[in-house]
Amino acid sequence: MTSDPSPRSSSAPGTPPIRLKVTPEARIALTAALVGRPSGSGVRLWVERGMRPHAQMMIDHPSVRDVRVEVDGVQLLLDESSLKFLLDAEVRYHADAAQAGFEVVGPFLPSATPPPPPGVPSPPAPSSSVPGTGRGKGPAHPELEQKIHEALRNIYDPEIPMNIIDLGLIYGMDWDTSGALTIRMTMTSPGCPAVESLTQEVATTARNASGVEQVQVEVVWEPPWGPDRMTDFARRQFGYA
Repeated sequence: MTSDPSPRSSSAPGTPPIRLKVTPEARIALTAALVGRPSGSGVRLWVERGMRPHAQMMIDHPSVRDVRVEVDGVQLLLDESSLKFLLDAEVRYHADAAQAGFEVVGPFLPSATPPPPPGVPSPPAPSSSVPGTGRGKGPAHPELEQKIHEALRNIYDPEIPMNIIDLGLIYGMDWDTSGALTIRMTMTSPGCPAVESLTQEVATTARNASGVEQVQVEVVWEPPWGPDRMTDFARRQFGYA
């Protein structure tokens, strides 16, 4: 059910590869939604950007700027700037009342309960003393750290289509004796314009996932970030392995 690489796709030279899947349930639902629509109509699929990129869909007329691809008889109208987020994505349809509707999931899109990529373990981050707190080093909390790690997989670098865990931006988690948490993280470059918004998102996500009220994020630059800090999964996606 992969996309057909024949000339029906109007991608231009240099366009990222198009690899999309549509589940049988989604194909039936999309085909039914297109019934009665004007000739040539298709399913527009694009990704809202940001730290939590998410896919959007609608029935629409094609435009000259679309990257058109037919998957299992369904014409998809893709936004070229969204292709890197949609790589290896899958369009699903849920008929049950608890989760009715369409869902687009993939390695470059967060989900509500993201599983760790195959073959990539998610060990708890190492703990160490927190300089400057004056409250000393507290015991590690592996179960809470695991919950936080999984929740942080839903936060993506605004400029790179990969979550901050697989990018290797989280350097560690430190606890003091009062139970307060400091998350040490870095950025892909010192001039990253999203430092403030990204650290706030990390702190809020960690609080919500762990129930810990006192969470702060410390941005560190040593050791410098580089592709070697990515997980094997991320390095494969970006061609480093």
